[in-house]
Amino acid sequence: MKRSVDGIKFGRLLPSALVGAASGMRSTAGLAAVIVRGDGVQLPNVLGHRLAAPAAGVAVVVELVLDKMAFTGSRLEPAGLAGRVVFAGVAGALVAPDRSVVPAAVVAIAAAVLTAKVAHDLRARLAEHVPDRAVAVVEDLAALGTAFAGCRLWEQRCACYYVR
Repeated sequence: MKRSVDGIKFGRLLPSALVGAASGMRSTAGLAAVIVRGDGVQLPNVLGHRLAAPAAGVAVVVELVLDKMAFTGSRLEPAGLAGRVVFAGVAGALVAPDRSVVPAAVVAIAAAVLTAKVAHDLRARLAEHVPDRAVAVVEDLAALGTAFAGCRLWEQRCACYYVR
């Protein structure tokens, strides 16, 4: 099976897929992880600002709290998906391999949309047997773990370039 298209190896897009998947579960998780873990890596000025990481942390905490509220709409509604698409696309592009920004953003967006649907359906099914808040907390942990795993792979790739 072919593992690359136009010189882009699919494995190099894994960090983008992971931060995208994290955004599918919690819209702010992927981008926040990139901002927090982006120390020493070139980020756009606004995302590298000293207040960006604390602001990203606050955004994640607010989302984690709001997710547990009864009035919160479905992640599958247009507004919920739109936020996921935007945040996933930006996060995926930021961790993209050289000159692969568009494919990385597309992979991240696809991962976010797919994960949003799968996580929604899984949470609904599990909530029939377990309290919804417990399922939501497990999903929170999965989203954050997935986001930071993507960032860890990104950091390892960046470290390879700096060591040479």
